[in-house]
Amino acid sequence: MSSTSLTVSKANQTSITPRAAFPRARVCVDCRTLLGPKEACDGGPKHRVVSIETPTGRNALRTEVWGPPSVRRRAKQLAKAGGTSLGAGSIFEGCTGCSDCGTAALEGEFVVIVAVIALIAAAGVALYWIIAKIVEAIRAYQNRPRPNGGITKPPSLGRRAGPSGVVMGQTGMLAPATGTSCVAWSLDLRNKRFLGTDLMLHDAETSGFEVKLDDGTTLRVPGGRIRIEGPRERVDRSDASPVDEFVQTISHEDDPEDAGLDPFPFDTVDEIVVRPGDRVRVFGELEREADPAAPGGYRASNVLLVPKGVPALRVERQEDRK
Repeated sequence: MSSTSLTVSKANQTSITPRAAFPRARVCVDCRTLLGPKEACDGGPKHRVVSIETPTGRNALRTEVWGPPSVRRRAKQLAKAGGTSLGAGSIFEGCTGCSDCGTAALEGEFVVIVAVIALIAAAGVALYWIIAKIVEAIRAYQNRPRPNGGITKPPSLGRRAGPSGVVMGQTGMLAPATGTSCVAWSLDLRNKRFLGTDLMLHDAETSGFEVKLDDGTTLRVPGGRIRIEGPRERVDRSDASPVDEFVQTISHEDDPEDAGLDPFPFDTVDEIVVRPGDRVRVFGELEREADPAAPGGYRASNVLLVPKGVPALRVERQEDRK
């Protein structure tokens, strides 16, 4: 999933360490798609792309997510302060009443009355303190920095629908969020919001696979970045620790003021997986090339189809798995 090895482990399941299909070096701040070095966004030239390997690029991303530095600092100050501090001083600073209270005998009834009053006063102070803390917590929650998702969705597969077929081959990787054995996966990291878009990061890759098309032709999808649509499974962040670990590897902090302001904040993951046996439809342009592994020279039966540019496909039906 990243330029470093990623191991996904689950109980009673063999761990698989997939190779990095492509190095994540850039991100589109408009649709939040992770990209390779020098790679433009699939959304076209209007989509703004920055480097996540440089402080300038990371600051541009944080500005899109959390606002400019001045706004980020103010939001953190308000959240930390939690509004006006409400404190309670000591009610009893000492006895300044009767000068001979240490020697005079008090009536039993008077002692009981004083004790009851003291208890009521103490309870009032405790209640006041609890209410003050609740108000402070509410103000801190209201003033907390709020992340903003991409201003547009990742580009669709387009209208150029191509042939359909069945995915062939062996699984060579695990999907990061669910740990499913697969040949390709796609992730959308989301942060719940009342208003605005919630997509914080989009990522997808494949270890490479083949598709046996309905006309008998073979489509070869190379390892690398891929675009996928299909059935999604939602996973909470607490159940997707490999995804969390990966995000931390690309969430570098350049300014101490930005501590805690993750450029890819998320609480849920939407994941799509592609597995052998799944039926898929291919999108985009395809090119023909000779199969170097086939004997007998160049013949029609030895021709492979390969995607032109980033492979794009939609999972139309998944193999039943128990």
